[in-house]
Amino acid sequence: MKIQISASNALCKWMKLDLIRIPSVDGKKIGKQTITTDVETLAWQCHVIKNNVQSHYYTVIAVEARSRYVMIFPNLAPPTQAEFEEMFLGRLFIEMVNLMLHSGSIEESVADIVTSQFLSETEGFCWFKNTDLSVNRHVSDTESWIRQSGDNNDVTAYNDDEAYGLSMHINEIRKRIAKEGRNGRFVPVVRLLEDTLFRFAKGLARDSYPDTPNGHFPSPYPKSVEDSKQEHKAIPDNVVCLTSYRKQKLQ
Repeated sequence: MKIQISASNALCKWMKLDLIRIPSVDGKKIGKQTITTDVETLAWQCHVIKNNVQSHYYTVIAVEARSRYVMIFPNLAPPTQAEFEEMFLGRLFIEMVNLMLHSGSIEESVADIVTSQFLSETEGFCWFKNTDLSVNRHVSDTESWIRQSGDNNDVTAYNDDEAYGLSMHINEIRKRIAKEGRNGRFVPVVRLLEDTLFRFAKGLARDSYPDTPNGHFPSPYPKSVEDSKQEHKAIPDNVVCLTSYRKQKLQ
């Protein structure tokens, strides 16, 4: 699995990155191509903001394409690409395992297996200078949350725990993607959980799922156009429901 970073103009300038753009087949929307998460790729739109005019701190916002799940990286100086990738992988792994444990999808005793699968399945990063306008709308929403929360609490910079708490609040709010029609309403935390269980918890499922090898979690990605039409029939809605997730989180 590749992790695709779609870097905004601001992020490229801040990190001093000279990146290629995503190729456009028809020559249109250059630099504004749609990014897509699938079985082979986990795609993220990434942007950087300055906390406020007086602040010397910067915050990176990353939003995953399918789930619209957001990660917030506060109090940063410009990292190298290698430093960013290491930071990104570390945060993704921690948040992913927390979701699995809090939802009750896995036991703590098998966390080492998830770690092994995460390391073996993650092949590396591919970077582009690009802004997916649909995903970027959720980046802008997160920026508004950060600024409003900072103003209300007279905060110029968040620490990691505060940033994580704010991001999880955002990730539990129901979102909508217009192009997905009537099935376009979802909760980001649930969608990312579905994805990561499928990718990194193979053999750890206690329940059985249709058209899925025993012990595996179902794929949220259709194999064909016809499968896409049947997706919500073949795959149980919300592998772990939000109610169960919240109950586990409060315990």
